[in-house]
Amino acid sequence: MDIEAFFSSGDGWARPWVLNVALVESLRFGPAAGHTDLDVAIALTRLLHYDFVCHGTDGKGGHLDDDNVPIVIKAHRSVLERLALEPPAWPFRTFDGPRGFGTYWRDNGMSGSWKARRDRIEQVLGPTRDALEDLQELE
Repeated sequence: MDIEAFFSSGDGWARPWVLNVALVESLRFGPAAGHTDLDVAIALTRLLHYDFVCHGTDGKGGHLDDDNVPIVIKAHRSVLERLALEPPAWPFRTFDGPRGFGTYWRDNGMSGSWKARRDRIEQVLGPTRDALEDLQELE
């Protein structure tokens, strides 16, 4: 499953990626038709990793916004739990705002370092990615 599967066509340049909220919310209750929970978990992990790294380094290029990041994180948690994996402990729930990644990196001395921000995303999602890769090898 590719991360593009979670999106519908936008309106061109202004909104090229529009999250299919109904699809993502349905993942909390079972996998998408034609996909396993493992496929879905891998794709959601890639999406979250990509978007948080984009936000933390160049501030553009991601697919998600503050309104739908929590929706994706909740779906990710549910899918991982069905796979009997420990979901990541997120110290932030959005990109901006009081509980956002931007506030987190400023409060934790990462303002001058893209590497520190990328490393923090790796700390959050790396163990999940590794566990998913282990499951994928078992299949």
